[in-house]
Formats: sequence, structure tokens, C-alpha cells
Amino acid sequence: MNKVTIRDVVDAAYVTQEKPPLPTICNTVLLLIDIQNLATPEHLKENALNAGLCEDGVDSALADYSKRFYSAVANCSTLLQHARQHSIACIHVKIEALSGTARDTGPAHRRLGWCYPPGSKETQFLSEVEPTNGEIVISKTVSGAFTATNLDSVLRHMGVQWLIIAGFESDECIEATGRVALDLGYLALFAEDASTAYEEDSHKHTMAKYQSWGLVRSTGELVDMMSKLASAANTS
Repeated sequence: MNKVTIRDVVDAAYVTQEKPPLPTICNTVLLLIDIQNLATPEHLKENALNAGLCEDGVDSALADYSKRFYSAVANCSTLLQHARQHSIACIHVKIEALSGTARDTGPAHRRLGWCYPPGSKETQFLSEVEPTNGEIVISKTVSGAFTATNLDSVLRHMGVQWLIIAGFESDECIEATGRVALDLGYLALFAEDASTAYEEDSHKHTMAKYQSWGLVRSTGELVDMMSKLASAANTS
């Protein structure tokens, strides 16, 4: 007899009672979170060296994260390109204060020293995912993209029901955003390979929680989904 795990029990215990609305081109948004200089291995290295850590040790510690980070960035870029190709709206979220003094930064971020006024180097989007004219950009000074921003109002005005969420870090800002999105009634899909965390185990653990809800997809699966939505829109 095969051993039954707690995951097996939980997955079997919760049965879908209500079908969600179908995704369409118009009710789906690609939400890109914190794909900016602040999240890069290079930023971490600079700060670690300034704090007195030895360079060889820092490089060694960052090697795995760097590989996973830039792989995820490439997948974020792929999602962005296909969203644009299929006329799926894209919203870019970044950590950036509203005031020149960064006085409006949330207390948790202030304690981390993440006080970045507009135009700071740390707030700049990576070139692979820079917004184009007409794409919405939302600034936040806390982990979740819904907290203390107008994101919810923006999405409701747009008639959005489905979110494809990608970016960094999966166990921090991605999860904080996704959890609130679900509580607010959105259908949130987590792009598993278009995100990561500082530690790989933490990323895997985070994704595993939402996998059992059927909310985790690969970049390839999401690209295929976008293509099907575009085809359906063209034939309707």
C-alpha cells in the first residue's frame, strides 16, 4: 500500500464546486513584478561587498541565484513579447517611492534600507522587460502590488479577471501579490519558471503551495494559453 501524504489528503479534500470564468484576451493581464535593478545579483553583490564580505565568497554564494535569476528574466521577456503580440495588456510593477525624499516608503522596506526615490538606479527596469508607451507602470513601497496602490481599481476598470504573475521574488512580492489577488476574486496564475527566490528551495516550496490549486504554469504553457486566447478572439 502506497503511503498517503498530507499533500494527498489536502488535494483530495478540496473539490472545485464552482467553475471560474473563462480567460479571454480582454479579461487577462500579464503582471510583471519588480524586474528591476534592485533584484539583480549585481545589486546584491555591490551591497555585500560594501558591507565587508569577501568577493570570492560573495560570487560563490550568488552563482546559483544568478543563473536562476537570468533564466527567469528571459522567460519574463518571452511572456511579455507574446502578450504584446496577442494584445494582452501588460502592467509593470516596481519598488519605487513616490516622493523625492522616499518619505512615503513603507516601514518594512525602510527597515531594509529600501528607500528609493523616483529615478534611482535601483528602480530602473531591466532592459529585457522595459515598458513601452501605453503600458501601465505602478510603483509600490511594500511587498504586495495591491497594498497601498490603485492596482485593484485599475484592473476592475479594465474588466480584468485573470492575472498571469511573473517576476521577483517568488516567496516575497510574488506570493504577497498573488494571495491578495485571490482574496480579491482574481484568478492568479503563477509563472513558475519566470520567477525565482534567493534560495531555490524557497521558490519550490512557494510554487508547490499553489500547484495544488491548479494555479502554476510554465512559460511554455502560458505562451500556448495566450495563443489560444488570441485564436478564440479572432474567430468569435
